[in-house]
Amino acid sequence: MSEPKEGFLKSGGYKVHYALWGGTGPKLVFIHSMGMDAHGFEATYRALLGEYQMLGLTILDHGDSDTPDPSLTLPHHAEIMRDCYRQLGYEPNVLVGHSVGGMMGMILTADHPEEHRGLVLVDIAPREGERKHTRPPPPDHFAAEEDARAYFRERYPGFTGEAVENRMKHGLKNDDEGKLTLKSNPSIMRPSLAHDLWPYAERILTPTLMILGSESTTVPPSVQERMKALIPGIEIVTVEGATHMVPQDKPEEFEGHLRRFLDRVA
Repeated sequence: MSEPKEGFLKSGGYKVHYALWGGTGPKLVFIHSMGMDAHGFEATYRALLGEYQMLGLTILDHGDSDTPDPSLTLPHHAEIMRDCYRQLGYEPNVLVGHSVGGMMGMILTADHPEEHRGLVLVDIAPREGERKHTRPPPPDHFAAEEDARAYFRERYPGFTGEAVENRMKHGLKNDDEGKLTLKSNPSIMRPSLAHDLWPYAERILTPTLMILGSESTTVPPSVQERMKALIPGIEIVTVEGATHMVPQDKPEEFEGHLRRFLDRVA
């Protein structure tokens, strides 16, 4: 299969987009970061194609998935993802969660350990203190494709050329007025990210790998030490030259760390 099977599932009253990369090996579930979608791990899917059964889910308020009710908490978002992978028979699995996807992964592995053979946290951990979102909002629309491409290059300076073109292909739409806009401009679910995840981290027994970007400050050393004390046998690796967007900045290095972990737990 050189291209994924794509479709939609109904979960919690919402339509959720998924991309399915078939295979015959162990099952992997990928949940992306804010601003991305199920296609964001495409370089990884292609690298592992044929060796694993891979499912990418697009979280609510992103891509082609529905817009959520503002009252939805982070555990509710996580349970919607769980219902989706269970509908497709994707358990037990190794859950690969990037940023908010990893936040959901911590909840799911703590609450449902029997469904997971491993957890990969991509540049994310529970927060210490409050973190404010200070990045300026994206443009309402782009006058031309080249303006959108320039935006992606500025917004994600570490992205490979392939990752930029992935966003051009999957991250844009024409709105009701025919203007070119971002598919994922999440604001409704953002307040749910303030959820305290330390009580979940304390209950994680699933084998866990944390992959950090050397240029990211998302998981400071103090948090890394706390995670080591809480999660038995957690492995923490750092990808040199990567920002928070490790899979898109350094796909080969990300794949190498992921593959070594999968060889051990999948």
